[in-house]
Amino acid sequence: MGQRIIPQKAKELNENWIGKPNKPGPGQGVTNAGFKDSYETWFSVEELKEFLEYVENNIPSAEKPGIRIYFGNYGSEASGKEKNQSTVFLAPTREVSAQENTATANENDYSLDAYNNGEQPWPPAPYNP
Repeated sequence: MGQRIIPQKAKELNENWIGKPNKPGPGQGVTNAGFKDSYETWFSVEELKEFLEYVENNIPSAEKPGIRIYFGNYGSEASGKEKNQSTVFLAPTREVSAQENTATANENDYSLDAYNNGEQPWPPAPYNP
């Protein structure tokens, strides 16, 4: 289950991705390969609320609607600033009934649309409280 984290923990997670001097993170592989790619995506509160309402209106509360966040890439066939750029997208989920002796799981609801097109500014905005 998700939880709030203090700003220092968020900064640590971000630094673990982008790296620090003498300690490169996984995101450094992109930079070292000569690509300029963002490591953050921005969505407005209003648009996130609209997407959450869409999910809530289409998945009964008894099925515990949720959101799974995926990492993605627009690929080399994309045009403009999206070409080869990383992104995230949000996928609606619903809880599925647990079988005997198994944990309850959440599955993607592919009958609903996922959500994308956050803004990925360049340069990325570091998380630096």
